Amino acid sequence: MQLNYNKLDERFIDELNKKISKVEDTIEELLKIKNKTYDNFFDVMEHLLDDIEKYSFPLQIEISTNITDLGKKTYEEYIPIMNEFSSKLSQNEEVAKSIIKIYETEDLNDVRKRILEKQILSFKSSGIGLDQESKEKIKSINLELAKLGNDFSQNVTDATNEYELIIEDEKVLSEFSELDKKSAEIEDGKWKFTLHGPSLTTFLKYCNDRTLREQLYKASATKAPQNEELIEKILSLRDEKAKILGYENYRELSIASKTASNALEVIDFLTELGKEALPKATEEIEELKAFAKEKLGYEDLEIYDYSYLSRKLKEIKYNFDPSEVKPYFEKNKVVSGMFQFLDNIFNLKAKQINDAKLWNDKALVFELERNGVLLGNLIMDLETNENKRGGAWADSWITSYTKDGVRVPATGIIVCNFPPSKDGVPSLLDHSDVVTLFHEMGHALHLITSKTKDISASGFNGTEWDVVEYPSQWLQEFANNKEIIKTFGIHYETGEVISDELIEKMLDSLNYGQGYGNNRQVEFGLFDLMIYDDTYSKEQVQEKLDEVRNMVSVIKTPSYNKFQCSFSHIFAGGYGAGYYSYKWAEVLSADSYTEMTKNNKIDKELANNFFDNLLSLGGSVNMKESFVNVHKRQPDPKALLKLTGIL
Repeated sequence: MQLNYNKLDERFIDELNKKISKVEDTIEELLKIKNKTYDNFFDVMEHLLDDIEKYSFPLQIEISTNITDLGKKTYEEYIPIMNEFSSKLSQNEEVAKSIIKIYETEDLNDVRKRILEKQILSFKSSGIGLDQESKEKIKSINLELAKLGNDFSQNVTDATNEYELIIEDEKVLSEFSELDKKSAEIEDGKWKFTLHGPSLTTFLKYCNDRTLREQLYKASATKAPQNEELIEKILSLRDEKAKILGYENYRELSIASKTASNALEVIDFLTELGKEALPKATEEIEELKAFAKEKLGYEDLEIYDYSYLSRKLKEIKYNFDPSEVKPYFEKNKVVSGMFQFLDNIFNLKAKQINDAKLWNDKALVFELERNGVLLGNLIMDLETNENKRGGAWADSWITSYTKDGVRVPATGIIVCNFPPSKDGVPSLLDHSDVVTLFHEMGHALHLITSKTKDISASGFNGTEWDVVEYPSQWLQEFANNKEIIKTFGIHYETGEVISDELIEKMLDSLNYGQGYGNNRQVEFGLFDLMIYDDTYSKEQVQEKLDEVRNMVSVIKTPSYNKFQCSFSHIFAGGYGAGYYSYKWAEVLSADSYTEMTKNNKIDKELANNFFDNLLSLGGSVNMKESFVNVHKRQPDPKALLKLTGIL
């Protein structure tokens, strides 16, 4: 399967305008069809829109994965063009009436009924049925929100790239491994640390100087302060949009398209989850405080101490230092071992393609097939660099579908920010990086293995946002499986396979901090919902965050912390009033994984049932219903707490 990646160039906007004009003309012709059907009208439109998305892929790369000045400039022009195009289409009463008529009169299968039901709900969220003035207001709000989201994200990226901490006193790095020191060294006797994930987390975990730890933490916690003003505008516009569309507030608008019934159900879910974990979280922190006082003379515990102290406590409690496993987790071997596991359990085979020309020479490309059928391509851009947005994500380039009996294979992309290979030392991963890779691979499998024929329900398309993390969180649990770890845990210098003893120490140490980690996610999810109670000022947003922290947090957060200013997931991504999705879906994923690995053995029959009747169905069914179909029961609400050792 040939990959044709064309780098963004100056002609992009002109070509985009031509493509949009052609699509609009084609839709006008489609509207002239007397007897419109799903196939001759709706499906044709969906493929026209998909072509625009595929054409825009290089731009998406150059504003996230390989950020360029041309990409940033072009995206600023792209936003209003696409807003105008999408608003005209989504607010077109004739198009909406045609689709509603198809839904009401055509004998559709269950998948197509579901697709059109979602489309009709989307029409409502775009302003169909409203007067022209209201439609124009919705269009204007959408454009402004798109611009604000882009500005928010770019502010975070710029602030992350601009900061660096130069260390010239090697004594403060005495607890670093030689590998981590070499990775940070910029010249003899000088080491550079930044706000990029691998550098920040390593420093906070190993630096023995408390003042310096706070310095780097504070730089991260206060970055992009100008985003406070943007948050006010984003919240106000979202509230205005929701009320125009007839919703009480934005969170109800957001949840209308998800599996949750309403916001109250979600708030109750998160609140209860936080309460269940609070005793465990409190116990963990009290133990850490006692340890800090006894060993280091600390009279209090600050949040910038947590990574450092919990690492030292684990070293004593479990006789384990996270840096011990890093030489065993070389990036390419981890990737290879992950594919070996997928082959062993699901007969999913990966073949590396070496001649693909992409945006990054370090990007890896694989062809995936199962039972002799080509499923698609997977691109992996895994190492961090200064031209990449922070975090990790999976995305689609090409979504699969079937036309005239022929399946068009998918192409997905996984992007991470793993430590870069440097000076002959390969990219070596923390165990948390391994978990991240498996997580994003779960997303990629959801996209690439989809056997749904209709593009509108293939892969991510049609999947409710609050269960889209189900496949990813399910697969990431296998990164904690001893037998799977041994397939890729091979020392990069000696070739020695990681020992059972070291794996067991590492896995035992994972139990520590589960209560604290759970409540951090609950904090983010509740905050993301509670900021829509009213139209809040930046000061009130901070008060809401403080209120949530008082409910579930077990470590006091410094007053200078402005975490919200870099919370791109909810202010610049797709998770606004939807961050709860991680915990919502994790209940399902924990339950599936637990049943699949009873008695410390992977149940291949159940695993392949999951693969065939949930994972590869894309968005053609509600995943909560698929859970029941696969497991023959309702999910256990306590499964997550049991798996993580909280209960």
